Amino acid sequence: MQKEDARANRSRDADSLRAAFGREGCPVCLVVLESMQQSMDSWQYEGFSDVEHRHELIRSQGFCPLHTWQLAQFNTAFQLALVYSGVLTDVLATVKQDAARQSGPERPSRWSKWWKRWSRRPATTYAQLAFDRCPFCRSRASIEQRLISTLVEQLRSEEIRTLLSQSTGLCLLHFTQARQQAEEHDPAQLRSLLECQQVCMQRTLEEVQELIRKHDYRFGDEARGQEMTAWRRAAELCAGNPGVR
Repeated sequence: MQKEDARANRSRDADSLRAAFGREGCPVCLVVLESMQQSMDSWQYEGFSDVEHRHELIRSQGFCPLHTWQLAQFNTAFQLALVYSGVLTDVLATVKQDAARQSGPERPSRWSKWWKRWSRRPATTYAQLAFDRCPFCRSRASIEQRLISTLVEQLRSEEIRTLLSQSTGLCLLHFTQARQQAEEHDPAQLRSLLECQQVCMQRTLEEVQELIRKHDYRFGDEARGQEMTAWRRAAELCAGNPGVR
């Protein structure tokens, strides 16, 4: 059953990547973003109603900043209010304990100062800066890994290599992940990946340079074309889709 599910996921991922090749942007970013939007849409109806899941979410201090504000774009005011009501209740209790520990005489003795230094507790942390427990971050990482694996495997196909070469190309993060995976599995796939990415980056670089050239007043009368949006593709190649990170 698990093997059948894995094959079904891989087939869906291959179809999604194939469709994404024809759109502007890193194809992996595009599919990840669509998958995350579906997950968020599902959460507000299904995931949120799971009480244990909601309590675990509160214990992990909710979602990371990116996914919190992406969720806010959905009709999730009530769901987010309940989650962050629980988070604030827990954090406020910690703040009160912190404040209570700090209360004491204004001028502590030299002995009490030494004792505080010697028995110092670990610093109290109010924010999980890495947000490594955000369920959507974990889901995104799993989806990315699956997509990269599918893409590298599909590079055996000449059709896929052509489609990838005609696309915007992979953003630097997903290109790095794909390169590492290809290097581990098959040198031929690694060569194909590097060749496809080189074609994509060279094309975008030339378009960006043409955009820059046409901003010179001497060439202001020349017709404008696809190169005028090349800055977007260059940014996507370097930074990826802002909705993914």
